Amino acid sequence: ANPDGGATFATDDGGWVYVSNAETGSGAGGVGALRFDASANLIDAYRILSGTSRNCAGGRTPWQTWLSCEEIPAGRVFECAPLARNSQGTARPALGVFQHEAAAVDPVRGKLYLTEDRPDSLLYRFTPTAYPSLASGVLEAAQILDPNGQGPIAPGQSRPLAWHVVPDPL
Repeated sequence: ANPDGGATFATDDGGWVYVSNAETGSGAGGVGALRFDASANLIDAYRILSGTSRNCAGGRTPWQTWLSCEEIPAGRVFECAPLARNSQGTARPALGVFQHEAAAVDPVRGKLYLTEDRPDSLLYRFTPTAYPSLASGVLEAAQILDPNGQGPIAPGQSRPLAWHVVPDPL
């Protein structure tokens, strides 16, 4: 119910798995997976995360996992294995506990960028201790600097950023 972010993952037999978050509250959210064969026939359907709430956009990783983001005030990010039938995602508290929206991986710099779904939201950057493991690392929040006192940023305008360590991401 209530599909949100999704992605596809190739399988060894030429097929693929489509995963989609369920943006349903009260612990009824999670991630579902649909497996297709090489001829695009649906051959299986299963969960890879359950018991979570309002799973929003999330993001695909280069190491073939899915990051499912909870869009609730104390929301977490779960790393899920799309090809593992009936697996359960792993909570990644080092990515912060807040109202998550989406996650994107920069494989060149070995960092993740996370967004928040609130009117006063922040942009976060996570640097894993041992990329690509998401078990530990440093979470930072961006600040748009205004060195010339120009006020609110206008479309097309660029400004420098400062990154501030989030002292207790939990």
